[in-house]
Amino acid sequence: MKEKGMDEFFGIDIGGTSVKWAVLGEDFSIRERGSIPTDFSTAEEAVSTLMEIVEPYADRVRAIGVSAPGGIYEGDPDGVIHRGGALAYMDGCPVGRLLRERFDMPVAVDNDGKCCALGEYAAGALRGASTGVVLAIGTGIGGGIVVDGRVLRGANGFAGEFSFIRNDAQAPVSMGNIFGGTGSWRTLVALMLSEKGMEDDGTVDGRRAFEWVAAGDEAARRGLDRYALMFDNMLLNLQAVLDPDVFAIAGGISCHPELMEALERQMEVALSGFAGPLAGFPRPNVVAAQLGNDANLYGAVQGAMRLAQS
Repeated sequence: MKEKGMDEFFGIDIGGTSVKWAVLGEDFSIRERGSIPTDFSTAEEAVSTLMEIVEPYADRVRAIGVSAPGGIYEGDPDGVIHRGGALAYMDGCPVGRLLRERFDMPVAVDNDGKCCALGEYAAGALRGASTGVVLAIGTGIGGGIVVDGRVLRGANGFAGEFSFIRNDAQAPVSMGNIFGGTGSWRTLVALMLSEKGMEDDGTVDGRRAFEWVAAGDEAARRGLDRYALMFDNMLLNLQAVLDPDVFAIAGGISCHPELMEALERQMEVALSGFAGPLAGFPRPNVVAAQLGNDANLYGAVQGAMRLAQS
């Protein structure tokens, strides 16, 4: 492989609606950035577009990091995407090998949730944590687990797929009985609408929901508290299994301080049952993620840096 004398790396975040890219320095400073719509229908078209994005910068970067939906197995030199998540046509695509052969440089490919967690560890809310967890609230619950600076993957690359945690082990599996359904921003909106006595016609998004809360709407606040209590109860389950130093909450609605305030407020309720013989349960440390929509880019570049240095 050709040697690169510069301390810059190329990060790509393939999302369901857009592909974000950036040139980052070793200090994680963003030198250049951009985005394009995810208007692909085949893996071949997607990879061809990624190559076009990287091409103008190929002579100045040392390695490429890619964040993508789907499963990527640890140590896979070809960076094959499995399942593809929202981009099912990417299933089986060896993104890492194709980009490496085209640009003759190291290419690291990882799952988007794991990149989010690794990014927050490298330059965000998980810095310094021995064990840290990111939960990204979206249409489901994404995220990842970082232990001693390494992303926990598991035997099938499935560790950190929080959406699939059951809410009730005795009830049948359904979207209403997994964390990805009950923890999504859509559920938060539905709870607020229920408290307000309004029908859900699909026109209210997370931004509008938090405008109600900020304006002092008591019904909206009751809906938010119901959501926060459910979320906190799930955090208690994860605390019992992982006992992390910190949970960082990411995703679009995590930028609203009212969400973090509700999680803090309802944690007292969630913990109230741990008394008497059940006393001693550690209080989860819950903070807002710091990198916003850039977390996946930071994580992808962290992976690229490590690969280039190995």
